[in-house]
Amino acid sequence: MNPLDWDLGNVSPGMAWGGVDEAGRGAWAGPVVAACAVLDVETVRRWRHVLRGVRDSKQLTPEKREVLAAELKAILPAYAIAEVDSLAIDRENILEATMMAMRQAVKDLAVRPRILFIDGNRGPRTGLLERLVVDGDAISCAIGAASILAKAHRDALMIAMEEQHPGYGFGQHKGYGTALHRARIAELGVSSIHRISYAPVAALQRVDEDLREALHHSLDRCGSVAELQAWVVTDLRPAYGRLKLVWVETLRRRYADRLAQFANQEGLA
Repeated sequence: MNPLDWDLGNVSPGMAWGGVDEAGRGAWAGPVVAACAVLDVETVRRWRHVLRGVRDSKQLTPEKREVLAAELKAILPAYAIAEVDSLAIDRENILEATMMAMRQAVKDLAVRPRILFIDGNRGPRTGLLERLVVDGDAISCAIGAASILAKAHRDALMIAMEEQHPGYGFGQHKGYGTALHRARIAELGVSSIHRISYAPVAALQRVDEDLREALHHSLDRCGSVAELQAWVVTDLRPAYGRLKLVWVETLRRRYADRLAQFANQEGLA
């Protein structure tokens, strides 16, 4: 059955529906990306010839995926794409980070669908009616469209990351655990966009005790909420790949304590 026919057979007449999928869940580096694609009967009537070409993004060449992503952005009544970065993935775990990205994508929609078809066996609890569809990117047109949007978006991000972090081959492997990627980490060390909670990445880390101490001192010197927020960008993120996960968790607790301290001070002022 064509995925578009499956969708039409599983929604009520006149109902707008959405599909949700992710990209990058298994990667060693970069964000996890989720997308939601909304469809309605009018869009199907006008653009059926495009929608019948929607497939699981993994079945498409990168060139075809980019073309379809651009077409979908032009014809869908609504879509949204959300990212959750490596720091949040390491903090929350990849499953919860994926759910966070899915919820954010749905929240950002300009059109609210009546039902969501979710790829996989766990729903993100968006507050909308959700139907879980295992292997949904190959079954549902809306999920397939979300898969294409998420994958095309993430691929473009990782190609850009190659310019910011040259030598790792992000433009080739997109952050996934290939032999090339492993070799480049062994040569260059773990970068600031790697997921240090992933065992293959942690095994290749070159950690820096002096850097850990310097981060504690620079955190303690922060004198306001704005300085704390700037510290994450200017101090923590660049050092991230050279820190053990347990060190990062200690820094997070100290950050939270400092944040609460400043909030109390502002409340008393």
